Amino acid sequence: MSTFETPAEFRAAFDALLAGTHRQLRVYDHDLSLLEVDHAPRHAALRALCVAGGGGRIELLLDDISLVARKHPHLMQLVRDFGHVLEIRQADPDAPHPEQAFVLADRHGVLLRADKAAVHGTLHLDGTRDAVLLNQEFEGMWQRSPASVSATTLGL
Repeated sequence: MSTFETPAEFRAAFDALLAGTHRQLRVYDHDLSLLEVDHAPRHAALRALCVAGGGGRIELLLDDISLVARKHPHLMQLVRDFGHVLEIRQADPDAPHPEQAFVLADRHGVLLRADKAAVHGTLHLDGTRDAVLLNQEFEGMWQRSPASVSATTLGL
């Protein structure tokens, strides 16, 4: 287990978790602003996970999806190209949302911030017990969250 206190340390912890992810990445947060997913190395790691095959999935569940298309164009390109692997949904606004934010990797890695409004937290590269509980919580929220971010703009 390691701890982080700053945005840079948080992103470094996310990068470490992402580097060890082979099949499944699940993110629950208010939005994606702290993760900076369009940063070139991070984007490349997400793309590599998308093209790896083997039934891999990336699921991003956010309280606020309003800025995703505008602030994360490279991520939106991944959604366009790999919509069968990468999906972004908005958490059900009528359901209670946990205060914590977390990233889950391959059912054993956990990046946890106890408060979505704060940066500090912990990284557990082998947090299997915590990962099981958080995966159950994530799955329940995911199933109640039908709204997803579309990579295409519809219009007349």
